[in-house]
Amino acid sequence: MTIDHRQEVAAAVALPAEATARPPSRVVDAWLSLLFFAARVAPWLLTILRPFAIRVTTWSSRAVRQNTRCNARWIFGRELSDREARRFARNVVGSFYDFVTDVGRSSASETAGDFLRRLESDDGRQQYLETRKAGRGAVLVTAHMGAFEVGLAALRQVEQDVHVVFKRDAFAGFERIRSRVRQILGVHEAPIDHGFASLVKLRDALLADQVVVMQADRAMAGQRSQVVPFLSGHARLPLGPVKLAALTGSPIVPVFVVPSARGRFKVFLCDAIHVDPDALAPSDGVDPALRAIAKAMESFVSRYPEQWLVLDRVFVEDTAGAEH
Repeated sequence: MTIDHRQEVAAAVALPAEATARPPSRVVDAWLSLLFFAARVAPWLLTILRPFAIRVTTWSSRAVRQNTRCNARWIFGRELSDREARRFARNVVGSFYDFVTDVGRSSASETAGDFLRRLESDDGRQQYLETRKAGRGAVLVTAHMGAFEVGLAALRQVEQDVHVVFKRDAFAGFERIRSRVRQILGVHEAPIDHGFASLVKLRDALLADQVVVMQADRAMAGQRSQVVPFLSGHARLPLGPVKLAALTGSPIVPVFVVPSARGRFKVFLCDAIHVDPDALAPSDGVDPALRAIAKAMESFVSRYPEQWLVLDRVFVEDTAGAEH
């Protein structure tokens, strides 16, 4: 993911407030390393601890309660009651806890088949294959939902070369797990830390009819972005996917992975979005392709609001100095 996982993961697994109030430390690293280790060798233990961890987190972390309540206001288009807000916060934290557990379990996987066995369905596959017949590559955009690796495993069934754009995480343990999983899946890593060189490689990959996968639901500091209407509010989304598609003529395909029953996942491949680099700028200044990406994400966040893995404030209405 393109966020600093240590801060959000620490909140989701009930670290003491004094440990999360300061910048990430060795204490936090040690705690998270222990958590990932337990997920790999004793997942039953995390299952037992799950209700306790979720309740302690929502009870002890004022930031989690406030941030999830702010997000819920714009997701649902209304102010939640205290009871509804607490339940929503617990469910979002629960989804994040499940994500952390899943990352730890992934480190024990040996083959791509281990991930594919967790795939329940991949809706839109035939439509996606029709889009790919144009031979122009594809920019796949997604949100922070579900098991990203299961989606990559499904994609590798039909794509030979997949490039995953990401920002290296400050937590070395998480980064090692993520890198190992991508090696198992046979995908190419494209760290944005490399700047312009990464952009050139991604452009060349798309021109060679390959696939690039990017997160599109949050813009990082310093990243080119635009404020876009999103659900009942506005969100700042990265322009990178649109710029790459305009540069190469590649279609943009939104893809989402959501949990199903018994630890399995559903993959949804949506209608392709085509960028017209010669189109006139709209009167409201919002790029039409970026607006289409936002609409696709809206559909899934509104359907699965508690699966959207965000514990910070997403909507610009709740961010100091935001403009919309």
